[in-house]
Amino acid sequence: MKYSIKTNILTIFLLLIGVVFISLLTTQYHFNSKLAIASTDKSFEAITLNVTDYIDNHNQRINNTLKANYNNTHLNEKIDFDYKHPALYHLVQVLTINQGMSSIYFAQKNSSFYKLTNIQSSPALDNINVPKRAKWVITISIYNQTQYTFLDENLGLIKTIHKKVLYNPLTRPWYIRAISSKQPIRTEVYMFHELDVMGITYAQELQKKGTVLAIDYTVTKLNQILSIQQLNQSSEVFVFDTNGRVIASSHNYPVTLYNNTQEKIDDALFKAFKSNKDSKTIKYTQNNIHNLSVYTSLDYQGLYLGIKLDSDILLAPYNKNMQYLFIISLLILILTIPLILFSTNLIIYPIQKLIVENKKIQHRDFQNVTAIKTHIIEFQELSTSLLNMSRSINEYQASQRALLDSIVKLIAEAVDAKSPYTGGHCNRVPEIAQLLVNEANKSNDGVFKEFTLESEDDLREFKIGSWLHDCGKVTTPEYVVDKSTKLETINDRIHEIRTRFEVLWRDAQITYLEAKLNGGDSSTALNTLNATQEKLIEDYEFIANSNIGGEFMSSDKQDRIREIAKTEWTRHFDDSLGLGEVEILRYDKDNAQSLPAQEKLLSDKKQHLIKRENFDYEAYEKNGFKEEVPEYLYNYGEVYNLCIAKGTLSPEERYKINEHVILTIKMLEKIPFPSQMTKIPEYAGTHHETLTGSGYPRKLSASDLSIPARIMALADVFEALTASDRPYKKAKTLSESVKILSFMVKDKHLDEDVFKLFLQSDLHNVYAKRYLKPEQIDEVDIEQYL
Repeated sequence: MKYSIKTNILTIFLLLIGVVFISLLTTQYHFNSKLAIASTDKSFEAITLNVTDYIDNHNQRINNTLKANYNNTHLNEKIDFDYKHPALYHLVQVLTINQGMSSIYFAQKNSSFYKLTNIQSSPALDNINVPKRAKWVITISIYNQTQYTFLDENLGLIKTIHKKVLYNPLTRPWYIRAISSKQPIRTEVYMFHELDVMGITYAQELQKKGTVLAIDYTVTKLNQILSIQQLNQSSEVFVFDTNGRVIASSHNYPVTLYNNTQEKIDDALFKAFKSNKDSKTIKYTQNNIHNLSVYTSLDYQGLYLGIKLDSDILLAPYNKNMQYLFIISLLILILTIPLILFSTNLIIYPIQKLIVENKKIQHRDFQNVTAIKTHIIEFQELSTSLLNMSRSINEYQASQRALLDSIVKLIAEAVDAKSPYTGGHCNRVPEIAQLLVNEANKSNDGVFKEFTLESEDDLREFKIGSWLHDCGKVTTPEYVVDKSTKLETINDRIHEIRTRFEVLWRDAQITYLEAKLNGGDSSTALNTLNATQEKLIEDYEFIANSNIGGEFMSSDKQDRIREIAKTEWTRHFDDSLGLGEVEILRYDKDNAQSLPAQEKLLSDKKQHLIKRENFDYEAYEKNGFKEEVPEYLYNYGEVYNLCIAKGTLSPEERYKINEHVILTIKMLEKIPFPSQMTKIPEYAGTHHETLTGSGYPRKLSASDLSIPARIMALADVFEALTASDRPYKKAKTLSESVKILSFMVKDKHLDEDVFKLFLQSDLHNVYAKRYLKPEQIDEVDIEQYL
C-alpha cells in the first residue's frame, strides 16, 4: 500500500509526537508498577516478620512444653486399657492452654501408646464415629489392639470403641529420631492420615528411659494467622514446600480444607521458584488472570512464604490516573495536526520534483537528469548533488561494464587456452546462444510468444552467462580433459605396460637359451619360445587396442584383460624409490614384497587409489547437487581403466569432467552480481541438465529450466558435435550433428521448441559458414525434423 509524500510526512510528525506521549505514558506506567511492587514488597516484609514470629513463638512454646515434661514421672507409668492414666489430667491441661496443638501422646519402649486428641481442634477423624458431645478422644494402642475412648468437656465417659489395629509407635520417625537425639526434635510437614490434615510432630525422649512424648501441631491455626495477613480480598498468603505443595493458606480459613496434598502453587510461580529459590518478585498469567507474586524462604524445614495478588486490582488506582493522562495527550496531539499540515506543504513540492529526478537515476537514465528550482537551499544542493552523482555513476558504470566484460572474456580465454583441443569452445557457444536468443525474441510462436529478453541488461546478463558457462573448467586437470586413451594420465601408461611385455619377451628368450645350455631338447624349447612370444604379441595388440577406447567393450573382452593381467613377471628394483612426497604416501611400505618380487602384468594397486579428502557431502546436498560422487578422487588401476566399457574416462574422471558445472555454479554464486545480473549462475550452470531430470549436476526437470537455460544446452551440444579440434572424437558433419540433436530431442534431453527454432531460422547454416570446415558442411533436410 502506497501513500503520498504529504501523508508520509504528516504521519512521521504524528508518530514522533505519539512516540513522545507514549514514552511518557509508558514511563509513568512503569513508575506506577514499580511503586506498586515496592509497596507490595514492604507489606510482604511485614507479613514475613509476623508469620516468622508466630512460627518461632509456637516452636518455642512447644519445645518448652516438651522440656517441662522431661521429668514427668507419670508418663513413665505403665499404659493399659484404663483410659484414666495418671498423666491424663496433665495432658488435658496442656492441650487446653495451647489451642494450636491437636494431639499430645507418648509411647513407651514396650511399644504401648497413649494419645489425647482435642476433637474440636481436629474435627476430621475418618476411622471412627465421633459422638456429638465428644470433646476429647483417648487412643490407647497395645500390641495389635487399639481402644478409642470419647470424653465430654468435663472428661465424662461417653463411649469406648475397640478395634484390631496393628500400630507400633517404635517404628514411627518421630520416635526413632527422638530416641537418638538429646534435644527435642521436629519432623517435616506431613499428612496426618487419621485427621486428613497437614501438620508437624514435635517429640523428645524423657529421662532416657525409652519413653517419648510427642505433640502434633496442625496448620489450622497457621491458616488463621495467614488469613489475618491478607492485603485485600483477592490476595492469598500461603506457605509451601520445595515441591510446590501448599502447606497452609489464607484461603483455607475460616473454612477448613482437607486433602491439602492435592493443592499446588501456580505452574508459572513454581517454574520461577525451581529456577531460583532465593527471594523473588515475579509477574505471570494463570487462568487469564494477571498475577503478581512474591516468595521468600522461612528458613524452617524447607518451607517458603508466598503472597499472590491480582495485579490488575493492585494497579487499578494507578491505571485510572493513566486514563486521564492519555485523554489529555490525545487532545494535544489533535491540536497539532493543522500546524503539521502547514509545515508539510512547504517541502512537498521540491521533494516531488526530486523524486522525479531520482527515478531517472533509478532507471539508469543518467543522460536526462536535470536540476530543479527551489528556494530551499538544502533541496537545491541536493538537486545539484543528484545531477553530479548521475554523471559520475554513468561514467563509472561504463568503466565497470568494460572491466567486467574484459574479465569475463579473460576467464573464457583462460579456459579455452587450458586445452589445445577445446580452444574455441567458450568463444563459439556464446555465438550460437546469442543467435538463438535473438530469434526467440523475434518469434511469436508457441513458448516464445510470452518470451522476451530484449533489454540491454537482460541481453548482457545472458551473454555473460554464456561466456562463463565453462569457467569451472579452470580447475579440471588437462590430462583428464584431453584424455585420449584409457591409460593416459600425464603420460600414456601403455608404454610402461609395453616395457613389461618386452621383459617377458626377453625372459622367454633367456629361458630358451638356458634350456639349450643345460642340454635340454632344443626343438621343444624353441617351440615353447615361439608360442610364448606369439601369445605376447597377440596379448599386447589386444591390450593396446583396448587402450584406444571405443563405443562399447563387451564383458568377454573385459574378462580377457583380467586373464592377461594374471601373467607374472619378476621385479628386481624397489618401486618406491625416486617418488615424490605425495605419491610415496600412497605406498604401503610395511607390507612391501621383498626383492625379487613377483608382479602381475596388469594390476590394480593401493597406490593407484587417490583419496577424496575434505569433501563436504552435507554442503554438496544442501546446494542441490545430485550427481553421484565416486568414493575416490582418481583410480589409476590398470585393469580398472582398461576395462572401461565405453570411451576412455573412468567414473572418477567422468565425475571430474562433470564437476566443472558444479564449480561453475559455486564460483558464480559467490560473485556479488548486481540485481540485474543475478541469473548468470542459472544460465551458466544448467547447460548439462535435461528435461527428464537425468542431467547434472542438480537433475532438474523441465519445469525448472527457463528458455535461456534450454538454449544454452542446445548451443553447448551443437558446438561440441561440430568441433574439429577434439582429440578423442572425429568432427561430425552438419547433417550428422543435426540428426544427433534430433535424437536428443526425442529423448527429452534437449528442448523441441528450441531445436525447431534453430532449424527454421537457418542458424545451423549461419554458424557452419563461420566455424565449420568445408568438408563438414553438407545439406540438411530440416523438413524431416519439423
